Amino acid sequence: MPKETIRTVIDLAAGAADSFVASYYKFMDEQRASLRSLYKDTSNISWNGTAYAGPAYREFYLSLPATKHVIDAYDAHPVLASATPDGNCCFQIIVHGTVKFANEKHARRFTSTFLLAPTPEQANLHYIANECLRFV
Repeated sequence: MPKETIRTVIDLAAGAADSFVASYYKFMDEQRASLRSLYKDTSNISWNGTAYAGPAYREFYLSLPATKHVIDAYDAHPVLASATPDGNCCFQIIVHGTVKFANEKHARRFTSTFLLAPTPEQANLHYIANECLRFV
């Protein structure tokens, strides 16, 4: 992949992270049922060591108490090994912050890693293929 293309893909990853983080945590805190639009039935989640495959993540997320996330930092990287000739590829997004659950007194620190994969049906649209959250 030419150096100019790599720079472009890095910039795309950064832009994807900006919009993804804003949307994901807004949905999680205010419109949890809307999270469904960010996943596919093939998505996998590891949430603090517990795995959820396929649609089971929906039931899990809907069972969580209300949340309020504060994002401290995030970063994104293209997964260049997944790049197609047209420059489309997966993105890895790493998020650090705190989450306050409605049924708990104190917020918890967390790190989440997302692998966003291109949606086959629509170029330049990505979905959450894998997600891993861990309290720290």
